[in-house]
Amino acid sequence: MRISTPNFHNLIKNPLVIIIPLLAISLLLLFLPLKLSNQIKATCVTPIRPLQWATCFCSNSASNFFDKIISPWRDAQAKKQLEEQISQLTNKIIEQQDTIYKLQNKLSMLSKFQIENKNIKTSVIPADIIGYDTSNFRKSITINAGSKQGVKVNNIVVSNNTLIGRIITVGSGSSIVQLITDPASRIPGRILQTREQVIVEGNATAFCQLKYIPRWAKLKEGDNIVSSDIGGLYPPSLPIGTVMQNEIKGGALFRSVKVLPMVNISKIESVLVITN
Repeated sequence: MRISTPNFHNLIKNPLVIIIPLLAISLLLLFLPLKLSNQIKATCVTPIRPLQWATCFCSNSASNFFDKIISPWRDAQAKKQLEEQISQLTNKIIEQQDTIYKLQNKLSMLSKFQIENKNIKTSVIPADIIGYDTSNFRKSITINAGSKQGVKVNNIVVSNNTLIGRIITVGSGSSIVQLITDPASRIPGRILQTREQVIVEGNATAFCQLKYIPRWAKLKEGDNIVSSDIGGLYPPSLPIGTVMQNEIKGGALFRSVKVLPMVNISKIESVLVITN
């Protein structure tokens, strides 16, 4: 009688041949004493320990390799996020500093005006400059105070207690100020040192000019011009500008006088509107 030996292909075709002995061995291990069972398990595991070690080594090596690749990218992303947060905080600090400077400037201007005009009953409205019109035909600014705040047409606008213009248009929340350099601006003034009356006129540049100054007028460079209450529109004694050029051209009847305004409009951001 010929006995055939099982081969691998037969075992694959009939898995019960493998499963049943494994189950039997498992049941046998359950009923064996614990010490003996552990020894059998350790003995069975011994042949595959090199494979376990090799698997762990390969797994750890692959993990370290990918960590080395991913770590720089992860660090770069973290650095980028940190830089963005620093940039946002820096911008926030700058914004807060700008707000503080504006409020300090406004408070200083208001305090200075009230100290210098403590004997005059005036009501003022602080406002920020929110727009400029510096074309060749018009010199004006827009401020963020209007009828809601009590601003009216012909209210006088000052900065650092110096006249810079008057309100010509009023909206609900904003107003337009005609600057003293506007070609249409005519302001009655007076030479501080000689007390002569003058008309300060804008000429669409950064300067003003004095109109109708006779040739014999005692006027010199450096003289100060202040407002006059003639006409009742402007309060008296508000500084306007300084004479920087004074000459007689040929046979002209009047002097040509150039005046530098005391306030550089491009360097201020807040004004006061005098409402009475």
